[in-house]
Amino acid sequence: MYVDKHPNIKKVLLLSGKNANTDSLVKKIMADSLYNVKDVAYKDSAVMISITNPDKTGTETYFDKKYKLNLFDNINMVCVYLYDSTKPLLRFSIGDALMAKGKRLGRFQDNWVAQFMDTTDGSCIPLKKYLRSSMKNPASFKNELTTYQPENIYKMRVICKYTYRDSLWQKSVDNITALVDTGGHVLSVEKNTE
Repeated sequence: MYVDKHPNIKKVLLLSGKNANTDSLVKKIMADSLYNVKDVAYKDSAVMISITNPDKTGTETYFDKKYKLNLFDNINMVCVYLYDSTKPLLRFSIGDALMAKGKRLGRFQDNWVAQFMDTTDGSCIPLKKYLRSSMKNPASFKNELTTYQPENIYKMRVICKYTYRDSLWQKSVDNITALVDTGGHVLSVEKNTE
């Protein structure tokens, strides 16, 4: 049984007691007929799949459902990579995946949200602090809409639309995309064009 020890999250995940035969599973996935699978590996409780024809949405879900990967206690992630003939799959990290799905990703998102999302105005706390630090009138910051999506199990992609007053006290609107890691550090910020 897994019990999350984070104080704001009370979640219990019952483990099935089943472990996947990873060698057999790797062979089955390698023979998949829908995708052009080039390599499959099992590393750090993740099934890593390298393919030449990744679909932008749903590829990791396809492998998860077809091979029932979420039922096994020894598999926490399904990661899909674009095949690179110059780099063996085992040299990739989970952070390099084009897409990932799994129990660890869900726990990461739950923990990240509990720690870094402000329930009063719906903003991302570290991003709000970062943006305010560069404003002439930081108190004028007002979150309009903040959405987030895990980039991988180490960082969250946050999209924030906000208003503020410039140095002439004119109201301005900005829309940005940022990456925020598990420690609440803002790794990058890009302005979105609308």
